[in-house]
Amino acid sequence: MSTVNKYGKNMKLFTSYWGDGTTFKMMPISTDCPYAEIIYDPKTTLLVVISKLKKNNLQMVDKLDTDGNPIKAKRPKMNNKPWAEKQLQIEVLQEYYITEKEEQEEFIKEFAVNAETFDFGKYLRDVEEESAKTIHVPKAAPILGADGQPLKAPKKKK
Repeated sequence: MSTVNKYGKNMKLFTSYWGDGTTFKMMPISTDCPYAEIIYDPKTTLLVVISKLKKNNLQMVDKLDTDGNPIKAKRPKMNNKPWAEKQLQIEVLQEYYITEKEEQEEFIKEFAVNAETFDFGKYLRDVEEESAKTIHVPKAAPILGADGQPLKAPKKKK
C-alpha cells in the first residue's frame, strides 16, 4: 500500500495592507497547513511564505536602560546606528521567498481554496514588463552645422 503526500488547498486569500499599500495575504484554514502566513510584498514583488518550522537566529538588538530606552553608543559604529547593541539568539519562523511571478501564481493556486474567485492577479507585479513600458529612449538630436541647420549624411557612391 503506497501513501501519497497530499498538500495544498488549506489556506485562504484575503485583502490586506503591507507597508503603505494594499496587497493580499493568505492564512491557514486547517491545522495540517505547513505555513503560518503568506504575504505578497508589492514593493519587492516577493511572495513571502512563513513556515511553521522554527529555527534559532542570531540577531542584533538595541541595548536598553532600566526605563526601556535605547542606550546611546559611546563611539560611531560601522552600521551607523547611534544605539548600543547586543547579540541575542532568538527563535523565529522559517521564511521562504518566491521571486518568480509564474511560481508565485502556481503556489497560490496550489494552496488557496479561493484562488478561482479571489483576484490575486491584480496585485502581482511584473517589474520587467513595467520597466519596458516606462523606459523612454529619447530620439537623438541631429548634429547641427555652423548655420544651425541639421547636417545631412553624405551620399554613398554607387
